[in-house]
Amino acid sequence: TMEKKVLHVAAAVIRRGGKVLLSTRPAEKPPAGLEFPGGKIEPGESLKAAAERELREELGVDVLALDELFRISHETENAVIHLRFIRALLPEGETVTPLEGQSFGWFDLAGEMPPELLSPDRPVWEFLAGTR
Repeated sequence: TMEKKVLHVAAAVIRRGGKVLLSTRPAEKPPAGLEFPGGKIEPGESLKAAAERELREELGVDVLALDELFRISHETENAVIHLRFIRALLPEGETVTPLEGQSFGWFDLAGEMPPELLSPDRPVWEFLAGTR
């Protein structure tokens, strides 16, 4: 059996007035769907540093990463993915600009969970919706 790759991923939970920021994955990075924005934690990088760097690279924003909210491990055919969700603040006036061809939106936590939200991210939506 092939040894599975182990990936550590930082995902940012950015809230603004009862809404949360979700973005699609870049077209060349399946699976397609919505997720909390973020990406791989590089070796030797802290969770906060990874979240801040990924949001700069993907969405062109300088966020302030705060504290870890949630951890989920998720297995695919060829990888084990450890997702770490961190609360992050988007300063007033920072404009989200997708730099990798993704789209994004602010989704109301009081509304329905978006059907295209990827399954590993769903428990985090449920957690946030319950604490809004």
